[in-house]
Amino acid sequence: MKREPSILVVDNATHTGDLLEFAAEWSRMTRASVRLVRIIDQKVLKDTTMAVDAIGPIAGMIKDDLIRKSLQEIEPLSERYGLSGVMEVSVTVGSMMEEVTRAVDATGADFLILSSALRGPLGSIVSEVVGYNRSNSIVLPPGRHRLTWKRILLATDCSARAEAAAETALEAAGRFGSRLFILSVISSNEEVQIHAPALLDKMADERRASVRRLVEQAAGRGVHAEGIVREGTVSDILIDLAHTIHADVIVMGSEGRTGLSRLFMGSVAGSIVSKVACPVLAIKKPFVFSNG
Repeated sequence: MKREPSILVVDNATHTGDLLEFAAEWSRMTRASVRLVRIIDQKVLKDTTMAVDAIGPIAGMIKDDLIRKSLQEIEPLSERYGLSGVMEVSVTVGSMMEEVTRAVDATGADFLILSSALRGPLGSIVSEVVGYNRSNSIVLPPGRHRLTWKRILLATDCSARAEAAAETALEAAGRFGSRLFILSVISSNEEVQIHAPALLDKMADERRASVRRLVEQAAGRGVHAEGIVREGTVSDILIDLAHTIHADVIVMGSEGRTGLSRLFMGSVAGSIVSKVACPVLAIKKPFVFSNG
């Protein structure tokens, strides 16, 4: 029996309304179930209990009260966005990264929706969350709660394992009548430029050929696509192009065969989410939109 797709929304009370409104829209498009996990950082609990010099049972009561208040806050929001009765909610206290990883493993979620403002004790953890988990990730900039598809920017390394992201972008562009921009960046260091320029030229030719094939695939589906191959730093070029074309959404794909390549995808996503005004979709496995 085919398993229905599922969405895991990770929330630390920063932008709950935006996340739930987006999750409701994404659920309708993909026919996915929704689960929200709110993570109260253990440092917040520690600071709260220390402020009132609470230990033992009293500290436990404070923890329970934080969880209860969170559930009370989420309930009316779930009703507002049409998720009441269809969304499972859990609230936990712990290390942000550990709890996110545990929730992803427990649910086997197909989609992970989080805010670019998601933070741990040492700052943003978006790179780590996107890099470490195996599900598709959707990162929302603060204040963004809708997804439009007029201009899609696909960033791909043109590898076989990046085909899921390309297919996602092509399907979305065909479904929503989008204009599609296909970007592939050749990242090279100074040593390669000096000592192996022929290798760099070969890579550029191969990338241009791969991007041309994607443009042809798009044309076959009635999608207007433009192929762009550039050399430099992936994140810098991606940010610049996203601003130039006024991208509505960025779809990223990576080879993803090893932990290092997953972390690279997370690093790129983490470095751009605070500098672009549109959602970033990091696609690691294929899915199809609902026909409903």
